[in-house]
Amino acid sequence: MKKILPVLLCLFLLAGLSIPVAAASQAETLAQQLETMRPALIALFAIAAVLAFLCILFTVIYVVNSGKKTGKKRLTGLLVMLYVCTLLVFGCSAWCFLQFRSTEQSYLEAQGTQSTQPSSDATQPSTQPGTEATTEAPTEPTAEPEPTLNPAHTELSDPANWGIQTEIIVDGQVVDSYQREESINFGKPEDYFPFDGVSSFRGNNFRNDAAFGTVNVQNKSLEKIWSRNIGSLNEWPGSGWTGQPLVARWDEQTKQNMNLYPEKKEKKDLVEVIHATLDGNIYFYDLEDGSYTRDPLYLGMNFKGSGCLDPRGYPILYVGSGITYNGTVPKMYMVSLIDCSVLYSKGGYDTYAPRGWTAYDGTPLIDGNADTLIWPGENGIIYSFKLNTSYDAQAGTLTMTPDEPVRLKITTDDIRSGSRWAGFETSAVGIGKYMYLSDNTGMFYCIDLNTLEVVWAQDTKDDSNSSPVFRWEADGNGYLYSAPSLHWSQSNSEGTISIYKINANTGEIVWEVPFSCHTIPDLSGGVQGSPVLGREGTNLENMIFYPVARTDGFYDGNLVALDATTGEILWDHYMNAYAWSSPVGVYTEDGKGYLVMCDSTGNVILLDGKTGEVLDYVNLGSNIEASPIVFGDTIVIGTRGSLVCGIKIS
Repeated sequence: MKKILPVLLCLFLLAGLSIPVAAASQAETLAQQLETMRPALIALFAIAAVLAFLCILFTVIYVVNSGKKTGKKRLTGLLVMLYVCTLLVFGCSAWCFLQFRSTEQSYLEAQGTQSTQPSSDATQPSTQPGTEATTEAPTEPTAEPEPTLNPAHTELSDPANWGIQTEIIVDGQVVDSYQREESINFGKPEDYFPFDGVSSFRGNNFRNDAAFGTVNVQNKSLEKIWSRNIGSLNEWPGSGWTGQPLVARWDEQTKQNMNLYPEKKEKKDLVEVIHATLDGNIYFYDLEDGSYTRDPLYLGMNFKGSGCLDPRGYPILYVGSGITYNGTVPKMYMVSLIDCSVLYSKGGYDTYAPRGWTAYDGTPLIDGNADTLIWPGENGIIYSFKLNTSYDAQAGTLTMTPDEPVRLKITTDDIRSGSRWAGFETSAVGIGKYMYLSDNTGMFYCIDLNTLEVVWAQDTKDDSNSSPVFRWEADGNGYLYSAPSLHWSQSNSEGTISIYKINANTGEIVWEVPFSCHTIPDLSGGVQGSPVLGREGTNLENMIFYPVARTDGFYDGNLVALDATTGEILWDHYMNAYAWSSPVGVYTEDGKGYLVMCDSTGNVILLDGKTGEVLDYVNLGSNIEASPIVFGDTIVIGTRGSLVCGIKIS
């Protein structure tokens, strides 16, 4: 019995040891939310583990020496003491762990983070023109609490890792700190624009698609239904990268206020396409047949990027030029769509900028409630304008008198050393008070827009031209997807870039998927087009699609579908011609998804989104760098061959 008892006690200790081990594993996860309890838990679990080890060690010694009489009494006393201490520590650890779980549960209930949907109270949707706000209190809860972001850097995403420095310039003076008077708070993407349409590059503040409505896909075919010729300016023809049109079905009041042709004002359910192009014009088309809805607006500057419409439904277009013409450097334009007058423009060389290249290819973000515009520039400055907008829909009057912009300058060790240049060429994501964007050095930033502080940073290794996309996942956390072009990291015109999934709260990389590719000066390989996420509730849910240019050679490419959670490649479609254009997802009413993809030889391709199978294509005769939009069953896309086309999906 004396020999069996220590063995039984040993087995008991080994079984008991699983309690602190399991608890420690759980505590390490929960302690991310309850930092103050971590040291106590870790200390208790460590003591329990040490005591358990000593119990096992001395039990073995006791068994080995069980036949000896010398020292047996002392060893027995030591074992009893160790067992008692170990049991006490186990009991204390169990009690602390229960307290930890109770505190964690209270925290979750207080924060409302148990839901898996994005926040409904991040912003209140603005009242649409011509509608009255209701003051009647709801009788039932409208929705469960939704998650919010609470970003903070970790050791792996600390801005200091890359020598990141910032300067905030207010009224021409560098200030130590900043606090915005009217807080910015971006809401859900479906609330970003009050009318039917595609109002911004990649649709909204999440940058998650450029399509509106559903399609009836029976023949699985494409047909060109109209085309329009456009010109060139300064040897830049047609529609360039990113070159996405905008489309809106205006309400009746707004439509009557604008300088549309009389027959277009009278047309019921008019859907207007607005397209800024490289020939210096902004064109206005009827989606149905491509006819003009009003006269083009000539501004005499090359427009490479994509504009956006005011998210309040005000008749305002924001668009930036991207190329210096006849000594005039690019500008940001804010255009009244009532009479096509320029309400405000801002450009020229900025003495605070870390780079002399002044261009605005990225699409700005506008918080309508704060009446504030955020516009990152290719000169490395992020501009923040208080717009002071006044729109009277009934009177048809519109004014805008922006304040002098607040500037945020961000530099890294690479920028200050001259090894890489500054600049923001992508279109930023806006969620709550945070902006997420990447720059020409390859740095990806989370910025608090109300304080202009860089919260975290991450290195994606190379020049970023593809805009990020954001989504909430079932775990209640938010994630971003980003991929660079091949520029800085190339050697002999070859190299590797990666598609990244990044945790929006921590800035840490969740996964990366590498691709080998080639590059040509000024005609980069890698990822130039922006991704598209599969829409929730469809057969493409949890999929993300990326075009990768110049993969096997200098002129081909791939369109890849990945599992958005794991990064697994689900399918890989080889393209004979590379693509800078961005794919668009379109869906039937029953949730079957298709992709529209354009390439550098002028093909507009319809694919089955689930399998990557090519269903049909039409060729428009020249390189398509621009990104398409889809409204209902109609695609609109421009080419470098000075053509804008409407294509029907059937």
